[in-house]
Amino acid sequence: MQLLLDARTEKEEKVWWATEETGVYARGESASVETTGLAVQALLQSGEAAGTARKALNYLASKKDANGTWQTTQATIMALRALLTATEKSGADAQGTVIVLVNGKPAEKLELTVENNDLLHQFVFKDVDQRAPSTVELRFEGKGGLAYQVVGQYFLPWDEKPAPEALSIDVSYDRTHLAQDDLATATATIKNNLSKTAKMVMVDLGIPPGFELLSEDLQDYQGKSAKMNSGHLSKFSLTATQAILYFDAFAPGDTVKVKFRLRAKYPIRVRTFQSRVYEYYDPEVASAARPVLLEVHR
Repeated sequence: MQLLLDARTEKEEKVWWATEETGVYARGESASVETTGLAVQALLQSGEAAGTARKALNYLASKKDANGTWQTTQATIMALRALLTATEKSGADAQGTVIVLVNGKPAEKLELTVENNDLLHQFVFKDVDQRAPSTVELRFEGKGGLAYQVVGQYFLPWDEKPAPEALSIDVSYDRTHLAQDDLATATATIKNNLSKTAKMVMVDLGIPPGFELLSEDLQDYQGKSAKMNSGHLSKFSLTATQAILYFDAFAPGDTVKVKFRLRAKYPIRVRTFQSRVYEYYDPEVASAARPVLLEVHR
């Protein structure tokens, strides 16, 4: 336990453990969350260094994203296990009144009881003035402690998109004006701009509304890439809005092109859904392709 404590990084009210890469290829912040979640479980089970465990839980809580997860599967599992272990050890005993204030005015009120203090309670505020800074304040009167998170969402114009990215993706179409039942061929160009191998790379190809992706094109690429060390497509899956491609690895500086056809099912004027590329266990290494306007006529 002392070796574990000596390996920590501590700053103010947060403690975490960092590593260059985990056993599932996680790097960066994802690796730190995964490692810290595992370390917290050890501290809580041992019953030692309660103050350090509390600060580590603060770190995990601060890294939770707006969707309530920690971006990757393994990081989310380890963080949740740590939080569940903390709940088991301390008990969910928060009871009282929570008041949420927006710009100093009460906006929501919640009564926490033994029946609902272990549930997620979410409040959404849409009518916030964007022209001035806003404040969100939480007041709690009662006993016990509770965790909370404040998140926001915003959009940036494409012209302000930072470049270059570690991984890049571009999706182009051989035609943007079609008749109903016509086929358009799309080319997804993915490049690894890193000086090291990108492992477990995910590519989400947006399927435009009103179009059907011909999966045999992806099957053909998967078969041709079977013996490739770089750009091997291990599997793919389809949803109504995207094709999800799983690549084993991209070599440093390597460029991979995947072509697929789309059938126009009915007349429509639409922009394509987002296509993006990212490392599965380091989602910060990511990039998105600009949307394209497609028109289908009778």
